[in-house]
Amino acid sequence: MFRSLIFGACLVGVVAGLLLTAAQSMGVTPILLSAEQFEIREPAMASAGHGHAEEAHGHDGSAWAPDGGYERLFFTGLSNVLAAIGFAAILLVFMNQLRAHGRITLMPAHGLLVGLLAYLAVFLAPAIGLPPEIPGTVSAAVESRQTWWIATVALVAVGLGMLWLARGWKKALGLPLLALPYLFVPAHPEGPLFEHPDETAVSALNALHHEFIWVSAATNLFFWLVVGLLCALVLKRVTETACENNEHAAA
Repeated sequence: MFRSLIFGACLVGVVAGLLLTAAQSMGVTPILLSAEQFEIREPAMASAGHGHAEEAHGHDGSAWAPDGGYERLFFTGLSNVLAAIGFAAILLVFMNQLRAHGRITLMPAHGLLVGLLAYLAVFLAPAIGLPPEIPGTVSAAVESRQTWWIATVALVAVGLGMLWLARGWKKALGLPLLALPYLFVPAHPEGPLFEHPDETAVSALNALHHEFIWVSAATNLFFWLVVGLLCALVLKRVTETACENNEHAAA
């Protein structure tokens, strides 16, 4: 069973990761490429009095980055597939436990529901406090944002789980967990969202920023629904195969 779940997670991850990469190529990537056209490199930023920007954005001029075109697409797809495999493994184990305790049936609708709940916990809840950002955005320190993101995902996941699975008065305990992360959202640095000296560029970046939030939300929703649906289908196949093997062994 464990081997089958790991194989299923790899299968779901490859399919969902490639579909996510395709969706990003049509929506997310063009926005990022457009925003990168407005980035000011370090020499210009220093002469304009923005020498602190590299530290604020966490950029390192000597850090490796993939070239554009196929190389960028390849590494984007690879990271998406690896992340999708990890997420699929978590959902498969979670859904298998729910199935074993009779809380769900392995129907496409239940797979979509689990995927939707995962989307709420992993993307939407963190995005409410820290919306997705495009290149050139002035933001809080990376470490504080990462810590808050992890804490938010954990608290919201537990809160949603209690609201869905707990019985009686215990359901109410999930509500405070949903609200708790927003009491300590990392503060945004004082000043504008973009420090570009050209007002026309700032206006364009603001428009791209808002578009990026909506496109990212739609792309991630598509991804999590696909993962949830595929996990339900794969887990149904795995359990049916396990039952058939047990019947043959008993015979």
